[in-house]
Amino acid sequence: MQKSLRDLQLVELEILKEFLRICNKYHLRYYALGGTLLGAVRHKGFIPWDDDVDVGMPRTDFIRFEEIVQKELPEFMHYYSYKTVPDYPYYVPRMTDGRVKVVDDSAAVSSEKEAWIDIFPLDGMPGGKYRRKLHCFRLLCARVRMNYSKFSTNINLKKEDRPFYERVLIGAGRILPVEKLFKTSRELRRLDKLMQKYPYDSSPYLVNFMGIHKLKEMFHKKYYGKGAWYDFEDIRLRGPKDYDHVLRQMYGEYWNPPDKQEMNHHNTRIKE
Repeated sequence: MQKSLRDLQLVELEILKEFLRICNKYHLRYYALGGTLLGAVRHKGFIPWDDDVDVGMPRTDFIRFEEIVQKELPEFMHYYSYKTVPDYPYYVPRMTDGRVKVVDDSAAVSSEKEAWIDIFPLDGMPGGKYRRKLHCFRLLCARVRMNYSKFSTNINLKKEDRPFYERVLIGAGRILPVEKLFKTSRELRRLDKLMQKYPYDSSPYLVNFMGIHKLKEMFHKKYYGKGAWYDFEDIRLRGPKDYDHVLRQMYGEYWNPPDKQEMNHHNTRIKE
């Protein structure tokens, strides 16, 4: 029997429940992010065409989570991070279910992965306008270098609505030997150090810089606050306090469905 997107969502829901169990046990802060927050607000669960789960943790809680997660997971679940798994190609770590394989056709080279949820670190941003802009520019440059180092596997070449500068960078990546120019391990370390320049708890702004929306996910911390509860499928998730401000900044009129090319932007499917 062919597996549906809903089957994948239900697997991800079980991974998410395990993540929440660990957070509750160790009193770790987290927030639902991006499409997961939008799904909770608009659909009380997954967006019907969404294929992933995004959660974020303030950097201090994220570091603590990485210290304890391996000993907490059941045998069939895994935690992948570039710091602990050789050749893991992403900055953002994942919790996975090793029993379910997913095919991702979004990049130049198709890949097979375990069903996953993404766990993003949330970092501080400075209060001063010009210091914030300078830091944003440095972060963007570091992200470009990191993405170039794994261009053939990390870049979604099927995403159509990119800004002009991203199309230029991707065009250059198709022509130049960028994967030879930039070493992934070095670029990941450079990016990690830069992202932690401003401590989360003492900064007035926060950012989920490695999310798909990049700097659109930068907010004054008053919009997140201590969070609020949202229904999501058969559980409750903590998300930003002011969901309307957050979602409008990221998606505009977020009650309207997106164009068809934005649905399942990872181009994923469960392997038969």
